[in-house]
Amino acid sequence: MFATSSVNDGVRFKNSVFPSTPMQQDELAWERQPNDRQWEKPEGVDPRTLYQMLMTSVGRFGDRPAFGYIPAPGMPRTHVTYQEFGDLATAVGRQLAAAGVEAGDRVALILNNSVEWAALSYGANGIGAAYTAMYTHQHGQEWAYILNDAAPSMLAVADTGVLDKLVANMPGDAAGWPKCGVLLLGEDAPNEIPPEGVTVHRWAAFVAAGKEAGEFEVADDPFALNTLIYTSGTTGNPKGVMLTNWNTLSNILCVQSAFKIYVGDKNAAFLPWAHSFGSTFDLHWMIRCGVHINLISDLTRIADECIEIKPAVLLAVPRVWNKFYDRVNAQFEAATGLKKIFVTKAQKSAAKRIAKAGVECDAVPPSGFFDKLWDRLVWSKVRARFGGNIRFCMSGAAALSPDVAAFIQMVGFNCYEGYGLTETSPLVSANGWSGPGTSKLNTVGRVANGVTVTIDTDAWDDPDRPDEGEIIVTGPNVMKGYWNNEAATQEVIVEPGTFRTGDLGKLTGGYLSITGRVKSQFKLENGKYVSPSALEEKVKLNPMVEQAVLDGRNMLNTFLIVHPNMSALRANLSSAGIDTSGDDAALCASAEVRSFMLKELKDNNMKAPDWKGYEVARTLILDAEEWTTDNEMLTPSMKVKLRNLLAKHDEEIQAIA
Repeated sequence: MFATSSVNDGVRFKNSVFPSTPMQQDELAWERQPNDRQWEKPEGVDPRTLYQMLMTSVGRFGDRPAFGYIPAPGMPRTHVTYQEFGDLATAVGRQLAAAGVEAGDRVALILNNSVEWAALSYGANGIGAAYTAMYTHQHGQEWAYILNDAAPSMLAVADTGVLDKLVANMPGDAAGWPKCGVLLLGEDAPNEIPPEGVTVHRWAAFVAAGKEAGEFEVADDPFALNTLIYTSGTTGNPKGVMLTNWNTLSNILCVQSAFKIYVGDKNAAFLPWAHSFGSTFDLHWMIRCGVHINLISDLTRIADECIEIKPAVLLAVPRVWNKFYDRVNAQFEAATGLKKIFVTKAQKSAAKRIAKAGVECDAVPPSGFFDKLWDRLVWSKVRARFGGNIRFCMSGAAALSPDVAAFIQMVGFNCYEGYGLTETSPLVSANGWSGPGTSKLNTVGRVANGVTVTIDTDAWDDPDRPDEGEIIVTGPNVMKGYWNNEAATQEVIVEPGTFRTGDLGKLTGGYLSITGRVKSQFKLENGKYVSPSALEEKVKLNPMVEQAVLDGRNMLNTFLIVHPNMSALRANLSSAGIDTSGDDAALCASAEVRSFMLKELKDNNMKAPDWKGYEVARTLILDAEEWTTDNEMLTPSMKVKLRNLLAKHDEEIQAIA
């Protein structure tokens, strides 16, 4: 049995006690793991499951805030302590068990990030069940496919809108629904009712019953399934990645005090927890370290909410940093008079200071009267856009442009790029975790403790890049396999704990660089290979570009398909004296507009040494329609569905000489 009494009594696991002790200011929650520890299994006081990890944090940080969230637009931020959240997660676990969910079962979530999402994931873990999370913006048929494949015992849905869409896409008989029913969040009664025999639980009553329910036997298997995370499915149906407790915990323990996260720090959480980067690092890692997790309520107002939250930690994807880079640089370019002088001085001063320090990615504090003056007049105002308190930030889930990373360093943020996949829980390598002064631009840092990377050069036959190949990962972070898909598992799992990533890369002096995807690389008619992903990121740094794809397989030259930022495109066209009177579709179809934009991209973005001559696009296709999940151009995790995009523009592609 497992239970907590008061916070001061601590939490017991087997023979170890974790007392709740007063924390000092700027205190790390844990000591850094020794580099030479074994990573095959938990040892000593390591948590063995995520629920046990949570309850350790409850014992240590009980009266400190765990979550902050805005219940509804216009309302003030509400805060929940670690003790309150631990009690909630335990009540949810009790009632899941009372409703019939058993160890080894799955609990499905179709929720946005929320305290309820977190409580369900930890509650399920406590009884030995695994959670599988989906996005609320997915299509109903995608939910139906995943639910049929995962066969959960319980399904939690965000609101009546989600439930309505489920009813329209799920089987019409109870046998095709989770046996323990549907848990409906929100205050509204359901509109569309599931088939007869499917119980609809309401959140408030469910939690209240859980508080009165009997204790449950706490799961204690570190190698039991913790989650099924379904991959994006860019080339077919999504696959359920089986991650164990130890898969995820090994990632968390590796970095727990490798970065300066202090007890009581705030983060601003907006990465979707249905994605492995978001759940492992923006939720579980923060819980481990006693961080006050603040949920962003409106993704269009991230900066505004950061001003209120004042986070010390910010995790984001490259698109967020790219927009930050574009907006700040646009304002710098528009500056006049004294402001222009201040900006120029600040940029030169920061560049000189960083060059003298000889470090990459790590922020270098200003020194000297004028250096501090320019920082105060310019860079401090830029930092204030994110609350002015960020100690470090991380970028993941896609490639971060070295230009953007260098700019963020100039702003005064420590910005570290990491690499990983859902199948690796996700962390494989990262800048920053090995200490100050050890990060390198154009790489994703050193490989994480306990993880080994090898490069299979046989998977890549470009004679111009003989040191590159497919990245093979071995470690405690590697998934068990794909749920109900042994054929797909055998394609990527070389042996238990060793995974073929499908990514191209190279190791240089212990630092890993990602150069593309094995399957996305293509060969031109001249026999030259092109790896488009890093090149596309360069194109997307142009303020006129929102989304971009580079292709040209089996053609003489490459071409670009771009969805432009229409307001930026129109402004640049007007400045160049080009007519902008047509609608978006007409503008994008104009040969003059395409020629203008292609020249701009060649002059500013498709330049050596990043681009080789044969990689530079000779043709540009402009697509006025935004690429979204609704029009089947993006996966739920925002990856481009290349096959669909190429099919959409097939006529124009075939016309390219």
